[in-house]
Amino acid sequence: MITLLNATNRPNNRSSVISQTYQQFLITADVPFQYLNLEQVKGELLIQQSIGNKQPEFEKLLEKYIYASEKFIIVAPEYNGSFPGILKLFIDTLPHKAFDGKKIALTGIATGRGGNLRGLDHLTGIFHYLNAHVMPFKLPISGVAPLITDGKITNELLLQEIQKQLNLFIDY
Repeated sequence: MITLLNATNRPNNRSSVISQTYQQFLITADVPFQYLNLEQVKGELLIQQSIGNKQPEFEKLLEKYIYASEKFIIVAPEYNGSFPGILKLFIDTLPHKAFDGKKIALTGIATGRGGNLRGLDHLTGIFHYLNAHVMPFKLPISGVAPLITDGKITNELLLQEIQKQLNLFIDY
């Protein structure tokens, strides 16, 4: 099972558009997956869990999206030269062994020219520390705004790159 994770809680984010494209490709490839959108996870839930106040809702989320999956695709926008704080809080709230031995594909998104390369490097370091296997083919998406029209990716080259990354990850 693959968990596709939209790594921001900002409303109306472009990461959701990228995540929807991954979903369409996964459906077409008939690959079992589930979608976790951090927009749907309450920050207060994570805060309470992180300070030791066990939250049954969080435990259910953990069982469904983390423990039930062997692979994760993380779509992470650039926030201040890295990735969103909500993603860091989410990762920090999980048990230390939650990603142990699991496989990760990373996609970065930025309005600028770097495609969130720094954020992808930060995430790679964190996941290596957590004993996860990060696929070497990371997809940095730069200048994302003009690549999307009416809530869909319209750039053929980007669609091809997403498909390439997914094909590699399915076999990873």
